[in-house]
Amino acid sequence: MKSNITKEQAQSALNLTAEIIDEFGPRLTGTPACKKAGERLKAELGKSCTKTTSEAFQCSRDAFLYFIRYFSISYLGAFICLITSGAWTILAAVLTFFGCIMAVCEFVFYKEFIDPLFKKTDGYNISGTIEPTAEVQKSIIISGHYDSPHVFRFLNKNQKLYKLRVIITTGLYFLITATSLWTSYQWITQPSSFEMNKELIYILGFGLIFMLQYFFFVSWEVSPGAGDNLISSAIAIKLADHFSTQNLTHTLLVFLCPDAEESGLRGAREYVKLHRETLKSIPTYNINMDSIYRLQDLCFLKSEINGTVPLDEKLEQKCMGIAESLGYNIPSMNMPFGGGSTDAAEFAKAGIPALSIIGLDTTFTSGDVPYHTNFDTVDKIEPEAVLACMQITEQLIIEIDKPS
Repeated sequence: MKSNITKEQAQSALNLTAEIIDEFGPRLTGTPACKKAGERLKAELGKSCTKTTSEAFQCSRDAFLYFIRYFSISYLGAFICLITSGAWTILAAVLTFFGCIMAVCEFVFYKEFIDPLFKKTDGYNISGTIEPTAEVQKSIIISGHYDSPHVFRFLNKNQKLYKLRVIITTGLYFLITATSLWTSYQWITQPSSFEMNKELIYILGFGLIFMLQYFFFVSWEVSPGAGDNLISSAIAIKLADHFSTQNLTHTLLVFLCPDAEESGLRGAREYVKLHRETLKSIPTYNINMDSIYRLQDLCFLKSEINGTVPLDEKLEQKCMGIAESLGYNIPSMNMPFGGGSTDAAEFAKAGIPALSIIGLDTTFTSGDVPYHTNFDTVDKIEPEAVLACMQITEQLIIEIDKPS
C-alpha cells in the first residue's frame, strides 16, 4: 500500500498549528481566542470545501472538572464536621457522598450532572464538507477538537509522581466518605455510645496536606494545546485540501473541528444531537484524532469514556491492517480508567462506527509528556506521527469509498 500524503503535507499541518497558536494563543472554550481560532479554521476549510459552517452552542464549561476543587473543599468541611462530632457527622456524610456522585457522573460517565448550576459559555463547532462525484451513499467525519485545556499542575511539574498523587488523593476522599457515612450511621442508631476513632481522625488530618493541594490541581493557566489538540484540527484541514482534488465516488467527507472537548465532549455531543437524523440516514463513520505527539505512542483506541463505551472493532481492525501495510506498527488499547475520553465517544454512543487515534504516553513515566501542560507546544509533536495519522486516514477513506 502506498500513500499519496507527503512529509511536506504533514509539515504544513504543523506550520498551521504554529501559526494559529502564535496568532491567538491558548484557546479555552468561550474566550475570544478560541472563537477567533475557530474562525481561522473555518476560513482554512473554505479553501478546499464546498460548504463550511460554524454552529454555535452553549455549554457549562467549568462543570466537568469542578469535582476536583469540590473534593478539597468538601474534604476540609467533612474533616471539621467529624472532629466536631455529633450530628455534624451527618453533614460530613452528605458533603462527601455528593462529591463521589458528582465525580462518577461528570468524569467517570461524562453525564451532565451539575451543569445546570454553572454559567453557560458559547462554543462553536467548525466543519466543512466535500461532495463526491456521484450520489452520496456514505459519509466519513474526520474530527479533531481545537479548544485547549487548563494546565494540570500535577502534570506540569513532578510529572512522574502524577499517578501516585492522584491515587493518594482519591483514596483519601473515599476514606473520608466511608468514615463519614459510617460515623453518621453510628450516631443516628447509637447516639449514647457514639465515639469517634481518634487514630482515623489523625490519618484524615494528615491527609489534609494532600487534599488541600488538590484544590490547585486545575490551574487557571490555559495550555497552548498544540498536541492536545490543535494539530488534529490542522490535520483535518490538510486532509480536506488533499481530498479536494481526489474525486471520491460515493462518499461525503465532513471535516469537523469540535469545540469544548476539554469540557467533557460537549461540542461533539451537540454536533451529534443536531445532526443525528442525517448521521443515521446513510452509513456514516467517524475517524477522530486526539493528543498526537510521538510516533512510538500512536495507538487505536478500542474504548472510550474511561473504558465504558466500546468503539467499532471492524474499523479498528481495518485501520490496523492499513497501518501495517504502510509500514507502521500501531497497537490498539482500551482507554484506561481515569484517562477520560475523546470526541469519538459521542459518535459511538449514537451508534456511529467510530475510531480514535491517539499519540500519547498514558503512563507518564518519562516525566515530560506535554499533555495538559504549559509546554504543549508544536516542537513537542513529531512530524512522523502527523504523517502516519494523515496517511492512515487517507487510506481508510479510500477503502471505505470503494464499492461494497
